[in-house]
Amino acid sequence: MKLSLTTPRGALVDADVDEVTAPGEIGELGVLPGHVPLMTTLRPGVLSYKKGEHQGVVAVGEGFLQVAPDPRADANNTGNDRVLVLVDEAVAAGDVDREAAARELADADRELTAWKGELDGAHQALILRRGWAQARLDAANRAAPTH
Repeated sequence: MKLSLTTPRGALVDADVDEVTAPGEIGELGVLPGHVPLMTTLRPGVLSYKKGEHQGVVAVGEGFLQVAPDPRADANNTGNDRVLVLVDEAVAAGDVDREAAARELADADRELTAWKGELDGAHQALILRRGWAQARLDAANRAAPTH
């Protein structure tokens, strides 16, 4: 199956893969060849994919994931699925700045703890900022765990 992961800055992943695991809005979801067509929202988290023994790990922000048959493929060939991921931000696990992500997570946690305002758009933006920082740390740890 073909995985395309794209941000507003361009494509980050464009590869043939055997499986994809993504942070769906209501929980982690897995996609294998022959998956039923699907469209879902994504929350900040870790997206991983495998091709043989190779595994890729990417921190992703909010976005969407679509599973659909490749329009160029034979209609009876279930191995030619496309997984299209459109997210507001993404970074490969190996490119994560752990210190910056840890600082941003600590700052967001402090701000959330001290929050006295309405649970409005500003509060939601803070929750998303925290989620993005946590996603980067989780991706970096999954790719190369610290001991």
